[in-house]
Amino acid sequence: MALGNPVFDIIETPFIRTNGRVLSGCSVNAALTVGKLGGSAIVVGSVGCDYREYMLKKLGQYGVNAYVLPSEESGGFHLRYIDETMNDRTLRLLGRANKIDLENLPSDIIDNVDSILFGPILDELDIDSVIKLSRERGDKLLVVDPQGFIRKCRGEDIIRVNNPRIREIIKVTHIFKPNEHEAEVIFGKADPVRIAKRILRYGAKVGIVTLAERGSVIAFDRGVYSIPAYKTTARDPTGCGDVYAGGLIYYHNKYGDMLEASAFASAVASFMVETTGPDFEINRKELDRRFEWILENIKRVD
Repeated sequence: MALGNPVFDIIETPFIRTNGRVLSGCSVNAALTVGKLGGSAIVVGSVGCDYREYMLKKLGQYGVNAYVLPSEESGGFHLRYIDETMNDRTLRLLGRANKIDLENLPSDIIDNVDSILFGPILDELDIDSVIKLSRERGDKLLVVDPQGFIRKCRGEDIIRVNNPRIREIIKVTHIFKPNEHEAEVIFGKADPVRIAKRILRYGAKVGIVTLAERGSVIAFDRGVYSIPAYKTTARDPTGCGDVYAGGLIYYHNKYGDMLEASAFASAVASFMVETTGPDFEINRKELDRRFEWILENIKRVD
């Protein structure tokens, strides 16, 4: 289950520009990844009438279910990447959907999933409710992408700000996965190895820091490892961290090996960067080849 509002974005990189708004968001991209890999996924989020049917059709195309909460408008951003490195971007608000009421979600939805991804986009998940649900459902694999917990609106611009309650979430989390920019906001300037270790000290079972074209760092009970990114032609990195999360959850739920799961996640994310929008393709034969290359190039760094 992926908790977080779907968004409908305009995306501009030095290489592509979407033709209008496209379906995106942490919950959506992660769930689409699981669906495309042959797993079962459900997105839970608030969507306006304007994009509801488009979203349901697109998710259904890839075998993803949805529990849609009503909203006066759909969420979305206008994303512009700063330069050709595409290492970071600016976000301008296009719409903001309603908050998600975790307290009143049907229990049968939660009962029938193996994992819960908390993937808010812009403060739509109440932290007290996240902590409560995590404590009640600790038998599930609990994964947190913190981007929406550390975003605030300044006019129409979206900025990152530290949220002191993040540590409370980490404490009840199995996997906590910021990207390098989010990690700096939360933990201050530090190398990703130290940050991944700090995530463990705060109580998570696994700490991951994603580093775009430099791969990712993962810390867990077997040590700290550098996971390379597969080198490919990058056109749009939007959603790559979300796809990473989806690949990680899919592989870990199926095989149970966290180090292999992080390598698999990196391989799956390499397909997302080659295109834009929800229709990214995952070629299984090529995925296996990329996965094997990444496995061979993992390095222990602690």
